[in-house]
Amino acid sequence: MAKIIPLKGMLYNPEKIKDLSKVMAPPYDVISSKEQGNLYDSSPYNIIRILLGKDSPGDDKKENKYTRASRFLNDWQKEEALKRDKEESFYVYLQEFEVDGQNKKRLGFVGLLKLEDFDTKKTSVYPHENTLSAPKEDRTRLINSIEANIGPIFAIFADDDKSVNNILFRAAESKPLIDILDRNGIRNKLWRVSDKDTVEKIVRLMKNKKMFIADGHHRYEVGLAYSKLKKDPKFGYILTYFTDIYDDGIVVFPVHRLIAGVSGEGLSALEKDLKGKFDIEVIDSKSAAKEFLSGATPSEKRFVAYYDYKFVGLKLKDSNALDVSVLHDLIVEPLKIKAGHEGRKISIDFTKDMDYAIKEVDGGKYSISIMLNPTKITEIRDMALSGKRMPQKSTYFYPKVLTGLVLNVF
Repeated sequence: MAKIIPLKGMLYNPEKIKDLSKVMAPPYDVISSKEQGNLYDSSPYNIIRILLGKDSPGDDKKENKYTRASRFLNDWQKEEALKRDKEESFYVYLQEFEVDGQNKKRLGFVGLLKLEDFDTKKTSVYPHENTLSAPKEDRTRLINSIEANIGPIFAIFADDDKSVNNILFRAAESKPLIDILDRNGIRNKLWRVSDKDTVEKIVRLMKNKKMFIADGHHRYEVGLAYSKLKKDPKFGYILTYFTDIYDDGIVVFPVHRLIAGVSGEGLSALEKDLKGKFDIEVIDSKSAAKEFLSGATPSEKRFVAYYDYKFVGLKLKDSNALDVSVLHDLIVEPLKIKAGHEGRKISIDFTKDMDYAIKEVDGGKYSISIMLNPTKITEIRDMALSGKRMPQKSTYFYPKVLTGLVLNVF
């Protein structure tokens, strides 16, 4: 089963970095070019310089964003902006945030997860989403250059008897090591747990757990390939944030699709195609669209398509497929095929923000947006256990785990 161990984490030194909120960043794959620039400007020690460096004119094989990332990591250690802990530790991590006017908390901890091949018969680590080659190539070049995990992947597990959570709650009763408000207004608190008895108890309690990757599929696969290349046991683990699948703070947002490159003829053909597959309902406003989606029964799949300044509700009854699979099989793929016949190629983008999905279509950047309901956490677990995978960007776990709180430098 899963093997989780503590680490001597590399942390920012508060004696050198007075405002730790200015050196943190979200995961690399949710950072826009604008936010990348803002993070660069926030501090010369912001982790963005390692996580997602900027390209510069004249970059080549010897000098590029990956080699610069390595220099930053080495220089910051020499300057003691980053310092390695002396004891093997787990790091309890609490995020306090608001969703739809409700205050929520998500409690977990950061440690190391042993990397394993995905095999539904043998493994204790289960993916749920497909990956793409380009992000894996990028993360491979980075790990080869820096030999470190600078941000944790996100894994969920079933803490049925709350034995792990009880330990974490007790640790979180003391004054936190780090207490910062991030750029999204989320409070992030971190505690170091170095007591050997407590560390050993966490290791023991986690030993028989199944781990489901929530975020970080690309980094996990890159880490696994890298560990096989290096063949040194120390490379056989990946920095991971662990939290209980039943935690009240587990929030999964839907990931809406934005599609560009569809012609007017293609949209007309789509309308006819949808009428043959879905019950169609005209919706007169954004608020009504939200109500339509949220009104889905357990056996229904509901979607809202937005194009030509109108909302169209789509309802599919008695489907056992996941919403995101229905979306791709019955809506996106026909659009791709139609565009191909016209000699076009559509492009797809993703957002969790319905307002953005509507605005970008009205602005002409995209032809159509398709909104859907979030994937249920139990569906994610069951899909992972079945050995199948969802399309990329099927889930958006919120909030994201900060990069820069704890680093694992090999």
